[in-house]
Amino acid sequence: MATDSSQVKLVSEVIEVEDSLEAANDWFLDRQLSDGLPIVPPTRERVERMLAGTHRDPQEVLGQVPPKWAPATVEKIAVNCVMAGCLPEYLPAVLAAVEGIMEPRFNLYGVQATTGYAGPALLVNGPVRNDIGINCDAGAFGPGHRANATIGRAIRLILITIGGGYPGDTDRATFGWPGKYSFCFGENEEKSPWEPYHVSRGYKPEQSTVTVCGINGFIPMHTAGSTGQEALSSLAEVIAMHHGGSHLDVGSFGGGTPLVALCSEDAEILARDGITRADVREYLWEHSTITFASIPDRRKGTKNDEELLRESPNVTPDGIVHLATRPDDIMVIVTGGKHRHCVLLPMWTGRNTLAVTKPIRTA
Repeated sequence: MATDSSQVKLVSEVIEVEDSLEAANDWFLDRQLSDGLPIVPPTRERVERMLAGTHRDPQEVLGQVPPKWAPATVEKIAVNCVMAGCLPEYLPAVLAAVEGIMEPRFNLYGVQATTGYAGPALLVNGPVRNDIGINCDAGAFGPGHRANATIGRAIRLILITIGGGYPGDTDRATFGWPGKYSFCFGENEEKSPWEPYHVSRGYKPEQSTVTVCGINGFIPMHTAGSTGQEALSSLAEVIAMHHGGSHLDVGSFGGGTPLVALCSEDAEILARDGITRADVREYLWEHSTITFASIPDRRKGTKNDEELLRESPNVTPDGIVHLATRPDDIMVIVTGGKHRHCVLLPMWTGRNTLAVTKPIRTA
């Protein structure tokens, strides 16, 4: 049941500017309340229409957004959804994503304030993908689909306008990366040979979920060989070559929940040869590795080996540095199209941020 807009009591401050798109955008830009792209002015009428996408109380607080620690109410989230260009039916997915990034294991304060590259990425599973038009096939990480673009953008605007995470100020990223504008995609469940990812996390196929990840970049992997084993070997080699992004680090960094996105063609080859998602996780954990002894002293910092090993749950007693503490921590999904391209999406400094899955409460 959606909220009746005629009964909505909005409490946000009303700002009057010249009646033009340019004036509204200038107001937000001047106050560091924009991502730099044109926004849709959040008029009362537009916010009311957005709130019709949920039954939740507009003044419900989902959490305090760091580093400003301002309360994220359903109303404020709806305002940002309007600004991002969302449709009302997207609002439940955005609300679930906000709930996810509020979880302590996601470490939103660190993601917001790091000098690194990290920003939230949203993986959508379940029937809602098709209901609202989430692209899960060719170009899933790219442009062209309103739901993907605006849902991801709404999260970024929430981090700026509510959390105060403005670049060069409290957002201290040295470079940032384009994924911080917007990063939302769905799993290609229809072309996956395995159960949907959210089912492996304990949800039912008919439920819809969003998994939030603090993504630190994008490492392309081109697989080779005609067998599933050869494809797996290709993936492991590339991941190890790149030190798993930050996941093969030790000490305060390393481990975590890296995301491996397989194209449907590679997933089909793997499944044809009897390889399951669990097998992929096990293989990558076992073979996407480096030895602790091979890490140069300059990369170990000021701590001695004994201290580093105590802080490194991704290092086994035999001195092998693994991609994660456990095979189950490696996220393996199927998305995008065909053509033997896969991607490693490393998360910010390994275990400093961990993936969180939340159900989407559709209206």
